[in-house]
Amino acid sequence: MLIKKNRPVYYLVVSYFLLWIILFEFILPVNKILPKPSIVLESFSALWSYYNLPVNYLSTISAIYVSLFLSYLLVKVLSPYLKEKDNSITVFINSLEWFSQFIPGIIIGLLLIFWFPATGYVEFVFAFVTAFASIMIKFQNESDTADEEYILSARSLGLNENEVTKKIIWKNVEPKLIEHMFDLHLYLWGMLIVFEFIKGGPGLGEIFRKALEYDDLSAIFSVFLITGISVYLGTILLKYIRKKFVFWK
Repeated sequence: MLIKKNRPVYYLVVSYFLLWIILFEFILPVNKILPKPSIVLESFSALWSYYNLPVNYLSTISAIYVSLFLSYLLVKVLSPYLKEKDNSITVFINSLEWFSQFIPGIIIGLLLIFWFPATGYVEFVFAFVTAFASIMIKFQNESDTADEEYILSARSLGLNENEVTKKIIWKNVEPKLIEHMFDLHLYLWGMLIVFEFIKGGPGLGEIFRKALEYDDLSAIFSVFLITGISVYLGTILLKYIRKKFVFWK
């Protein structure tokens, strides 16, 4: 069903690739817009050796997906505590949300780079804090919209507030959190690559930075393709998780 629904999009993507091959392999082989497809294929070996693709790629995807998983799990564990909006953690995170309305998140990333320039795991800290704050705020906002009749029924059966939160409110909110993670997933990819580009060190952002320094259009385009395919596969994984484990809404 999903393939049939997205079939026109797939046709367009294939058309774009065919157009790229025809135009830039045969008609415009020398240009500053897009590289020749044959050169892009050849550049993958250079990405592997000169740009150290395996280490940089694993650094980026591990920071993104470990941060998403741990943040989601931590919000679930702390949900009875986070539901209350007057405790120290939620007040602190909500204050960061207020700042984020006026200060882009990458500015906080710049501060982390300045404070911890030689720390290898600072990009993970940045990704984790971003993911945790976003999921926590979404949980708090959606917990207020949980079905009141289910909550009252659970309380009448003798469930305490922690049990009500975990068994009723969390289950009510969980589908919306998964939907939120689709946008958060793409946001983390963009933010982390920019963070790595500025900081240097391991990550796909480092490959982009080096490729720009050496005016290597084929490497830039190759990493662009790798990033796009990775985001697409990550989205497919999130859709599978939603269908397999969060199917009631």
